[in-house]
Amino acid sequence: MVILADATVDPTRSPRDFLLWAPEDYENAPFPIFRPRTAERGGALDAVVAQVDARELQEHWRLFYVAATRAEERLVITGALGPQAKGEPPAASWYAACARAFDALGVAEGDIREFRGLVPPAPVVAIARTVESEGSHPALPEWIARPAPAEARPPRPLAPSSLGDDSVADPPPGPAMRVAAERGRLLHGLFERLPALAPDMREAAAERWLAGPGGVADAAARSEIAGAALAVIGDPRFSALFAPDALAEAPIAAVVEGLVVSGTVDRLVVGPDSVRVVDFKTGRRAPGSVEDIPPYHLRQMAAYSAALAVIFPGRRIEAALLYTAWPTLHILPAGLLEAHKADLVAKEQSLASRA
Repeated sequence: MVILADATVDPTRSPRDFLLWAPEDYENAPFPIFRPRTAERGGALDAVVAQVDARELQEHWRLFYVAATRAEERLVITGALGPQAKGEPPAASWYAACARAFDALGVAEGDIREFRGLVPPAPVVAIARTVESEGSHPALPEWIARPAPAEARPPRPLAPSSLGDDSVADPPPGPAMRVAAERGRLLHGLFERLPALAPDMREAAAERWLAGPGGVADAAARSEIAGAALAVIGDPRFSALFAPDALAEAPIAAVVEGLVVSGTVDRLVVGPDSVRVVDFKTGRRAPGSVEDIPPYHLRQMAAYSAALAVIFPGRRIEAALLYTAWPTLHILPAGLLEAHKADLVAKEQSLASRA
């Protein structure tokens, strides 16, 4: 059932306030003008008004056709008359058009005029159902009576970025730790946004972003954070990491020996023969060598490397940690990553077996 609840609107009483008009010999696109009053109309502008009114009336009737033909079983046409109508629906309204159609169909006048069609619909014929003999049913398969097998437990998703040192209890985050975490978040945001800009635009863009979305009110703090980010991005040693073809904040997901690894890497450089994944570490201190890197950072990179080996089979996977405090890139040996991957998989499988 479709209800046209406001079918008494007069389309001629609410013309469009603006018109698009172009004077003669005007080669550019038409520009909007206020609709002139009747006394102001004439000439070429009068023709424009007439064209617009004709299009609006055509659209009025097109919408009526669309609305009226959507009903499958019943179409209800109604409306309310305002004081200007003086008890008569406007001639160009949908209601008046339907009233004229009812007159032509011979539907009697009344508070409700109802038309049910010229030919009554045929009654629905009941379809006789036949009952098949028992012998005509095919035999059910034997598995229908067996209980369904237990559904396999899906592997627990692992986010490498959340791998902490599970051998010690982390202290509650104090003010200094919260400040450091916020600084790291801002540096990551600048590393993601600034490389796409021309070098001479980066400093001003960093200042705007830190003052706006970054929420850093202190000018000195903004300058320090922007300087730290620009020093890393502008360092020629790291130019490949911030090149246009390097991916920033790239999501990855893969199944590694039955373990789902899912996360977002800070920087990913995909080449025809190799793939390099780099994670930014924004703490105030940087390890002097690979041997000084915390084990949970190595497990994190081992998980990323193993996932990328599944995603890009046959390519050499290179993993590195970029410490931004004293800009240093530590490339992680493949053997070290493989050892931490084996340790990580063994721990996760042990946790899954106890769950």
